[in-house]
Amino acid sequence: MKKISFSLTLILFSSLFLFAQSEHTKIFTVFTSYGCGCTGSGGAPMTFTTNDQVVSALQQACPGVDFIVWEGTRSDAYDEIQMNKDSYDGVLIIGGIDGDYRLAFTGLPTIAVYNLWEFMNQPWDLFTTGKMPAEAILRGGSDYKDVKILTAQLDRRNLCAPSVSEKMFTDLVYKIKLIQVIKDLKQTRVLMVKSAKDEIIAQVNYRGDINQAFPPDHNERYLQNFKEVFGAEIIPVEAEEFYQTYQKINNRDAEEMADQWIAGAQRVEASRSEITKTARGYLALEALREKHDCNAVSTHIRSVTGSGELKDRYNPGLGLELGFKTRGIQAVCQNYPDILISQVLAYQLTGRTSMLGDVIYDIYNDVEIVLHCGIPINPYGDERRLPYIIRTHAESPVRDIPEEPGSSTGMTVEWPVGEPVTFWEIHSLNKKIRLHSGEIVNGYDIYTGGEDLYNAMCTAKIIARVDAKKIRDQHLPYLFGIHTNATLGDLRQQIKDIAVLLGFDIVESDK
Repeated sequence: MKKISFSLTLILFSSLFLFAQSEHTKIFTVFTSYGCGCTGSGGAPMTFTTNDQVVSALQQACPGVDFIVWEGTRSDAYDEIQMNKDSYDGVLIIGGIDGDYRLAFTGLPTIAVYNLWEFMNQPWDLFTTGKMPAEAILRGGSDYKDVKILTAQLDRRNLCAPSVSEKMFTDLVYKIKLIQVIKDLKQTRVLMVKSAKDEIIAQVNYRGDINQAFPPDHNERYLQNFKEVFGAEIIPVEAEEFYQTYQKINNRDAEEMADQWIAGAQRVEASRSEITKTARGYLALEALREKHDCNAVSTHIRSVTGSGELKDRYNPGLGLELGFKTRGIQAVCQNYPDILISQVLAYQLTGRTSMLGDVIYDIYNDVEIVLHCGIPINPYGDERRLPYIIRTHAESPVRDIPEEPGSSTGMTVEWPVGEPVTFWEIHSLNKKIRLHSGEIVNGYDIYTGGEDLYNAMCTAKIIARVDAKKIRDQHLPYLFGIHTNATLGDLRQQIKDIAVLLGFDIVESDK
């Protein structure tokens, strides 16, 4: 028997999914047909890819994945998943599911594969919506709640051109690797360094009118939901623990790190003492991260002592970008778990780091501006590094006096003009992912006034051509907040696919 050509290089996938896997991903695999359309009509295939050959090809293409092939009945397969759901990370159904749709709606990320040249009895719309249309000719049946299904196709009779068959297989491998990403997302432990005991999670992000307020149980609901949705944990740490750890950091170590950052900079406008303070704060966060066994960091700390004095002012962004993110550890300078888990997800998918920022929509110039005082120097997902300038922090009241204690640090980096960029963020409480894309432009070609563009508000900016009015008209600060992520590249389809497997709705704000 001739094998279908499943020999496509795996370089694509090694570059798309750069993350460390702690243990194998287990995918419950069910073959529901022979895969050749030879039962009931037509002749036997001249060449045919068997079930065993499909599994062997997938196993070779997906290192770190165990395909658990079910040998029993289809009905028993559904019962097995329901009884042992924690034993599996996803479901792969190869063949039709005519008659019993439950297997596609187990609540686990699922890929339903159609074998070309079999009768097409797949309920494609149901896979997308989970809804039985009211006007259906057949009566009865039920809707399904756990809609986490992507579809794929294979030509196991080998009637297509080899290049087309390989495209089918490549697409299936890509989607299986998305299940790997979701499985590894569960390993995320977020170090959340709070600014106060009563800090409300994401309190600076969500803005409303005077009659709106966070519900009293917001933090408890947020933490519980985050764990349920992603399997990830948030480890809250009080500010006092940071202050104590900061004091224990050897200042000489901080000076050495500051000197490294200074040596790598294109220009330095901040004082060495303020850069050293930032470096010492970064080393304190690193010590806490290791102590609490975390692999992602968020912090709203703005002081190294909690004294409230200007001289103790501390902004962490420079350390997060030059320290954590260049090492593959995602970190944000405000306690926004949804923004941070988005950055973790982008890194797992592509190896690329993302920028957290406030947003401005300029509808007359048709651009979006994302701005903060921290921005990745490694947005490509490889070893390339962009030039950076170390500056004072835009929010410091003495930002124009670099030698003044409390002028703190920020940074400026210019991402490449002409490159696509994706703006997006996860909203776990309402199970939505909002996104749109644009193209990075040169801000100096648009803003030609006398003031230096990078002295306007925050020190770091990404400016991109978008449908600004359409996106602005959907800006709901009490629902989606006032911050977003920017990730280099057009990640729209990857994010939409991962959203399906997470059971999230997609909001394309430029559609």
